[in-house]
Amino acid sequence: MIVEVIAVGTELLLGEIVNTNVADIGVRLAEDGFDVHHQVTVGDNLDRLASAIQTAVDRADAVILTGGIGPTQDDQTRDAICAVLGVGLATDDSHAEAIRDRLAQRGVVADTALRMATYPEGADPLPNSTGVALGIAARHRGTPIFAVPGVPVEMRAMIDQSVRPRLRELSGEPSVLSSRLLHCWGLGESQIAERLDDLYDSANPSVAFLIKGPEVRIRISAKAGSSQEAAAMIESVEQTVCSRLGDVIFAVDDETVDQIVDDLLISRGWTVDCIEVCTRGLVSSRLAGLKLFAGSVIRPGTGAKSNVGAVAGVADAQTDVEGDAAQRLSAHVSSADVTLVVGDVTEQTTNDGAAARQVGVAIRTPERELVTSIRALGNDERARTFAAVGALHLLRRALTSCGGLSPD
Repeated sequence: MIVEVIAVGTELLLGEIVNTNVADIGVRLAEDGFDVHHQVTVGDNLDRLASAIQTAVDRADAVILTGGIGPTQDDQTRDAICAVLGVGLATDDSHAEAIRDRLAQRGVVADTALRMATYPEGADPLPNSTGVALGIAARHRGTPIFAVPGVPVEMRAMIDQSVRPRLRELSGEPSVLSSRLLHCWGLGESQIAERLDDLYDSANPSVAFLIKGPEVRIRISAKAGSSQEAAAMIESVEQTVCSRLGDVIFAVDDETVDQIVDDLLISRGWTVDCIEVCTRGLVSSRLAGLKLFAGSVIRPGTGAKSNVGAVAGVADAQTDVEGDAAQRLSAHVSSADVTLVVGDVTEQTTNDGAAARQVGVAIRTPERELVTSIRALGNDERARTFAAVGALHLLRRALTSCGGLSPD
């Protein structure tokens, strides 16, 4: 079943409110195995809203509208549905009375609030367990149309309690959409896509690539009659992906590099501290959430266009700070079992004469001292972000002895 989602509200188009409702609805529809091909945002305009509903009815098996069913004049979702259906508004008298009683208790008289007890003639009013405005369940030429509140808590409750059960019943044979997310670091998106090129053509299970900074995520999704069947389909593809990418894959689903580093340190009973230059505290802010974090020293760099050499190791980092700071740094380094050093950004010349930016990284553990570098991509801010994430991954690899340290 293909479901189209229409978010209603001029404030969404202006960016005054972030449109989280379509994401929440999309997740819920995916959990039930429904396909969403279009998500549309329409302002508070009756004609444009009616046109959007008509277009959705023509290309989808069901339509969900969120927003525009409040008490004010710009809440026009009911009127737009009426225009599409060619009907007028009906009133749920018991709900209207409940609204009057509620207003009377507050000493308020507002006839406009009674709009929240109306719905298109011939439609079913949907109860609102967390708010006042009734929802709507209608049909146009056999296509179900649902209207739910725009207030997120009310929307989620009505979707879960009224809309999803009706959609599952209408769809006939139930289906489940399951996904597995594989997190990768060490190869770029194009490199990963090349290795998995033949898998991308599969529709079910499907393979998609998502980018989050220097990390690449591979989403494997499968639709089946049950969660067990979908999981088996995903596992087959996942095994193929893992065999081709090896230790480039570092986590699955909700796991993060921070959590993995934390678990590795706890398993060994090692504390960790950090000395960072170009990343300006980005690494320390993430390590600070670890249970065995011992502290950090942050010092300014000389700038991304400097030719000053990168920090080559822990010993060099100690001598790179003058006066009292050197003493504090020396004492700080010896206080933890593991020290991560992130140096300055430097410019080097490649064999073909091009300028290359590098960030030196050094890691000392009770077992070894390791020195490498990370390529710094983009402007200064992007370079710092990439370096911070890369440093955490190099720390992860140092703690697991996983392959080589170099991200290249």
